[in-house]
Amino acid sequence: MSLYTILIYILIYIGLFSTSFYIINIFSYYKKKKKPSPKTDKTVSIIIPAYNEEKSVASTIKSALSLNYPKEKLEIIFIDDGSKDKSYEIAKKFASNQNPKVRIFKKPINSGKGSALNFGIKKAKHEIIVTMDADTIVHPDSLKKMIGYFTKDYVMSVAPAMGVHKPKNIWRRIQQIEYYMGVFLRKSFASMNAIHITPGAFSSYRKEFFDKHGGFDEKNITEDLEVALRIQSLNYGLENAEEAAVYTIGPGTFRTLMVQRRRWYTGLMKNLWNYRRLFGPKTGALGMVVLPTAVSTIVLGVILTLYMITKALLKLKNELLTLNAINFQFQNTLELSSYMIEVFFLTILTNKILLFTILFITLLGCYMFFAKRKMMYKESIKLNFTLFIIFFSPLFAFWWIVSAIYMLFNKEVVWREE
Repeated sequence: MSLYTILIYILIYIGLFSTSFYIINIFSYYKKKKKPSPKTDKTVSIIIPAYNEEKSVASTIKSALSLNYPKEKLEIIFIDDGSKDKSYEIAKKFASNQNPKVRIFKKPINSGKGSALNFGIKKAKHEIIVTMDADTIVHPDSLKKMIGYFTKDYVMSVAPAMGVHKPKNIWRRIQQIEYYMGVFLRKSFASMNAIHITPGAFSSYRKEFFDKHGGFDEKNITEDLEVALRIQSLNYGLENAEEAAVYTIGPGTFRTLMVQRRRWYTGLMKNLWNYRRLFGPKTGALGMVVLPTAVSTIVLGVILTLYMITKALLKLKNELLTLNAINFQFQNTLELSSYMIEVFFLTILTNKILLFTILFITLLGCYMFFAKRKMMYKESIKLNFTLFIIFFSPLFAFWWIVSAIYMLFNKEVVWREE
């Protein structure tokens, strides 16, 4: 048996074990627990940090103002983090006598998202802090659904269900399916208190946590991941409101998406190393199942993806050399392209992984059904789903290789490239 076959079987085993475990937890959760009722019994400060977000600032603030929540219990704090565009001027228009709860601040120098959030936390007057990215659209009922989960004192954070706002191009369509996978997984993680990231788009926290344990790590490139791991390390609880729909405007180009994932994955590696004490039996399912399977599937997935792509390309090369040796000529470029695609994908879909691929697509379909139902999304996602199946695996491997290189050579990882 070859090393490739062994790795395939290990990945299949881990995949079947983890997905079965997560599905069982979901069913167990809904059987034992009653969904909390939406509540408006807490005062809320929504903090919106922004740096050069003039295209989306207005829609984000309007979305926050449209929340179905008592206005006397809500304040919106916008922090312009030294923007070079018109973000501050646009936001300033919302601060008036008609919107006394909208407070606008400007920092003279860009010092990072963590710093801007901490600035807002110091200005906040209310008991719940909600961090809202400046490219976010939130469903009007999402906030009160999230507040309903703060019934237990040990729950320090509640994460929403995230999707992509109006995905129109290939990159955003692929992200939409990825985010919908996250809707299912985050709820499963919450059922065993194993959430390890609270998305910056619209996660909520008790202000008392920041008062007691400090604010966001200003030097951390993935501050939302770090704070979730810190909450876990202090033995608090994290919940997920799977029906609290929040939509982000995802990166729209290959370059901007790569820069985002490079930051995410480099931040994940650094934070998991810093919080390596969370691995092991003392943290329950988080340390015994969720984190170990995440790391192992990433490593094995990247290795096998690279192997399969390399194998397919070598097979294609040999096929073309053979055809050239017998003087075979394609009639046109379209015929050549079709032949190359056919050989490439037929080589990848070998018998060893075909069954696993079919199983993965089936399970992914179940995840999509769950996410669409919870987020009340009615549009067809067939095209997006197809694009995800075809392109996500090689993209995922590429992003991780780039991130590993940056990590290995200690290269600077920027928030985004200007």
